[in-house]
Amino acid sequence: MVDAWPAELPQCLNVGFSEGEGDGILEYKPDSGPSITRLRTSASVRPLSGQMRLTRAQVAVLRNFYKVTLIGGALPFTFPDPTVTGETLLVRFPKGSPPNWQQIGGGVFRTGISFEVLP
Repeated sequence: MVDAWPAELPQCLNVGFSEGEGDGILEYKPDSGPSITRLRTSASVRPLSGQMRLTRAQVAVLRNFYKVTLIGGALPFTFPDPTVTGETLLVRFPKGSPPNWQQIGGGVFRTGISFEVLP
C-alpha cells in the first residue's frame, strides 16, 4: 500500500507551483541527415514543483515523512492534485532532489518541493 502525504502538512503547494508534460520521445542521430524521433513510451513521468509555507513542527513532520516513511525518498506516495480538486496523484521525489527549506521569519519556513508524477 502506498503512503499518503501527511495530513499535518499543507494539502496544496500554497506559494505556487509549476508542472509540465513528460518526455517519452527517443531520438536517434544517424551518421547523416536529420535526427529520427519516435515515441519511446506513453508512460513517462512529468514534473511538478512548488513551494509551501510551513511551521517548525511541520518541517519536522516533512523531514520524518521523507527520511523514515519514504526511506529517504525511495518510495512513491499520493499527493493532492493541485489542478483537479479531489483527485490524487501518485508521485515520488526525484533522485537528488530532497525537500529543502529556509526560515523566512519567526518560526515560519518556506520549503521547495519537486515531484515526479508517475503514470
